Amino acid sequence: MKKMKFHAIALAVAALAMGVTQANAAPINPAPPPAVSAQQAEFPIPEGFTSAYETVDGVKLHFVRGGKGPLVLLVHGFGQTWYEWNSLMPQLAERYTVVAVDLPGLGLSAPPKTTYTGVDISEYLYKLAKQISADKPFYLVAHDIGIWNSYPMVARHPGDVVKAAFIEATIPDDTLYSLPAFVATGEAPGWHHSFFAASGQLADAMVKGNERLFLTHFIRHHASNQAVFTDELLESYVHSYSKPQTFHHAFEYYRALPQSIKQNEKLVATKLTVPVLAVGGGGNGGFGAQQPENIRRYATNVESHMLPGCGHWVPEECATALNPLINSFLDRP
Repeated sequence: MKKMKFHAIALAVAALAMGVTQANAAPINPAPPPAVSAQQAEFPIPEGFTSAYETVDGVKLHFVRGGKGPLVLLVHGFGQTWYEWNSLMPQLAERYTVVAVDLPGLGLSAPPKTTYTGVDISEYLYKLAKQISADKPFYLVAHDIGIWNSYPMVARHPGDVVKAAFIEATIPDDTLYSLPAFVATGEAPGWHHSFFAASGQLADAMVKGNERLFLTHFIRHHASNQAVFTDELLESYVHSYSKPQTFHHAFEYYRALPQSIKQNEKLVATKLTVPVLAVGGGGNGGFGAQQPENIRRYATNVESHMLPGCGHWVPEECATALNPLINSFLDRP
């Protein structure tokens, strides 16, 4: 009886603590529709935004939407979800319709019915954007593997993308094959590419049951500003990626990379002419100057920035530096 009473008191204290924490946090939609209650369990939805789904070619895609105006499509990277854009979204929503999508197979989006190559995945994203924008041109902002899976969309549908911002990753080409497999200190920057792509779903088996250890290490190792990745934030990403098959779908993007590179060899024959913003992190885990150098091989009108002290996760590590760049770039005539 005493144990039950103590348990009840503990639950009450925990509930009170959660109330205090939420009161000090960014505003959250107070009463989301029942259909999105699962999303509330993963990540808080910024005030003025709603969680929604659209079915594209038989695949149910999840996204968070808010604002009014021309469409800006935000595409996240590996190890993350739509939520990596949470600080940028309210700023853009003052002038744009903002859609932060979960890549197929990640977050709350269903897996693709095609391959995980850039061309195939980009078609899902393109058709989603066209459905939401009522067939009008739109803007693109992508990070990490979000670039892999949206560059083909810009190359194949240049008249539909007004501008594109590519953050902290290169467009896949054969230079990826020259990344060092071993370095004198620490971890080689691209060690995970081969691990994720190993045959027999080796990565799936080794990460299963160790999701927290793996993802926490992976994110912090590629960060300069590690303080932004609080235990609470990391736990949210771990929770999302611990759902059945999520890491499998994430690794499939890497297993498809050689084919995506072959696809891009054909696409690069016609360079992008739309304005492109290329932003790399200049700190630990960042691509540095390699980012704009790569993007210039694929586009003729490139504005580039390298952010000192920023690692790979620029949208979260260095939001105060990145967000003004994106706002200014998109607003400029």
